Amino acid sequence: MSSLDELKMRIKEMPISSVISNYLTLTKKGTQTLAVCPFHDDHNPSMQVNDQKNMFYCFVDQMGGDAIKFVQLYKNLNYIEALQDICQALGWNYDEYQQEKKSNPRFELGKKILGNSAKFYHRWAQTKKAAGFEEFVTNRLNGNRELADAYQLGYAPANNALSQYFNSIKDPEEKQKVLQLALELGIIKPDKYREDSQFDTFRERIMFPIWDQFGQVIGFTSRAIKDSQMAKYMNSVDSFLFNKRQLLYGLHLAKSFIRERDAVIIAEGNMDQISLYAHGFEHSVAIMGVALGDTSLKKLLGLTKNIYLCLDNDKAGFKAGQRINQQFMEYGITPRYISLNEHKDPDDFIKIEGHLALQKNIEEARPFIDEEIDRQFPEKVPELSDRKLEILQNFFNILRPLKQDLKALERVQLLAKRLGLQSDSQTITKTYQDFLKGEQEPRKAGPGPTSAPIMETPPEDMMATPAPLQRQITKAESKILQQIVLHPEILDGPYLADILDFVTSDEVKTYISKLADIFFEIEESEYINVLTSLNNSEEYSVELTGIIGAAIYQFRPQNLDEKACKKLMGDLKRKLKEEDLKAKKQTLKEMQKNLQTESELKECLLEMAKIDRELLSLR
Repeated sequence: MSSLDELKMRIKEMPISSVISNYLTLTKKGTQTLAVCPFHDDHNPSMQVNDQKNMFYCFVDQMGGDAIKFVQLYKNLNYIEALQDICQALGWNYDEYQQEKKSNPRFELGKKILGNSAKFYHRWAQTKKAAGFEEFVTNRLNGNRELADAYQLGYAPANNALSQYFNSIKDPEEKQKVLQLALELGIIKPDKYREDSQFDTFRERIMFPIWDQFGQVIGFTSRAIKDSQMAKYMNSVDSFLFNKRQLLYGLHLAKSFIRERDAVIIAEGNMDQISLYAHGFEHSVAIMGVALGDTSLKKLLGLTKNIYLCLDNDKAGFKAGQRINQQFMEYGITPRYISLNEHKDPDDFIKIEGHLALQKNIEEARPFIDEEIDRQFPEKVPELSDRKLEILQNFFNILRPLKQDLKALERVQLLAKRLGLQSDSQTITKTYQDFLKGEQEPRKAGPGPTSAPIMETPPEDMMATPAPLQRQITKAESKILQQIVLHPEILDGPYLADILDFVTSDEVKTYISKLADIFFEIEESEYINVLTSLNNSEEYSVELTGIIGAAIYQFRPQNLDEKACKKLMGDLKRKLKEEDLKAKKQTLKEMQKNLQTESELKECLLEMAKIDRELLSLR
């Protein structure tokens, strides 16, 4: 074994039952292998584990995928973490793959290709032809050329110059190796209209090289320079070198400063990190996207225990902060929250208020957990003790990662006082401790069929409590995704745009657009293979890829006629409308609990009655 790619292949070549049996008890019923599904309250096995398809599928949750996807969902892990967990379950040494990878010629050539590509883009940016780059340096970097050089910022021209550069290699064997690896790394793509030709993936874009912690280029982020360009930012595809969840932008520059100042500032975007670094906050890094991988977290904890979160000042930024804060709290660390006032991100803050104002906010930064509690604390505390206890228990969920740390126990007492609960401190503490015990109790799975023998029983140390499946995609949106996968001809019909007006998830819309691009560019025989490959990337959430995995499991080539397509889309539209109305009704029900006057209650009931009539008309 010489790389993580080969580790993935080794797992995929195994029967999926031999992996899942380390986590769930499997039973044999006829020709089927079944398991009690851990993702819902299942008492009769509803999860199929199919070694022929090498996939699992739950017909209740409508989730499916391969062995790695199962572990991601079961333990709420990212792709790399799932690989590590499977190695532990199977008794394989994950570190051997990492160690051998460093000396693998394929990895060395890949890094050489990316390093030379970064130099190529950087040199092109120095030419007078790169007008877009000049404008970027002037507007975004205040004309600071030294800063652009420090980050080796570059420019990708529109004329496929990088592909031409690779094709200019004289040695035919070396040229073939370079082209093949450049295609795999995703910096060039095959030209489907001209055999043995390629075109550049990044064109007319500002190029940000992405380095590993040792300062070697392993990928790129690119930024559009024209409004007409589809994606403002594009990353390198996930590969054997590039995994954005496990990367921290600017870490190779920031490492020594983090140690020196015993603190790190975590930002959300490349430009934010560059701006922070340029204004004296050299101990800053940026996450790639909105997630912090466990490997990245451990790298930072090896440098400092003083964590400051300075993420984008919007809902998505705060949600990312909540996740990262929770990750650190599980290690007993309470990160601090840097206020950006009304500004959208650190870059904007510094441009308008200056670095001294940001330094002041850093010095006054409070624990993120206190900011989170304040944002969720009710404006008006209810009078009923039961309601006060419900609110307190909601805060227990926020404090849970700290377990019985003094930081958690003190906040429990303060919250109880703030809510006006009369119970003594000992009772409040015991209530919290009982909550933690309940969280640690293993989930009770229903009994399997008595007629079926137990096929495999996982060892006790692997039967951890599964992480709850966090649902962000509605049932109707899930149904739309699966029907489009099963019947991609829908993408070419007149009904889709009307349906998408009712889809609220940006991720679902993005995926459907990607699916449309794929479907119209490939042969029908390649469809499922390409879809499976897309599903194995970390471009989309585990929930979405689980939904798509279930559709792949059920896929049978079958085209709908126009009448059937119209009926299906009509049904989906009706389901979306129904979900929208039910959500509105649920919101009104929640509001009803806090209404103060008879007139408010009457108005609320009338609105719910109106929704009931609309629901009835839909049915």
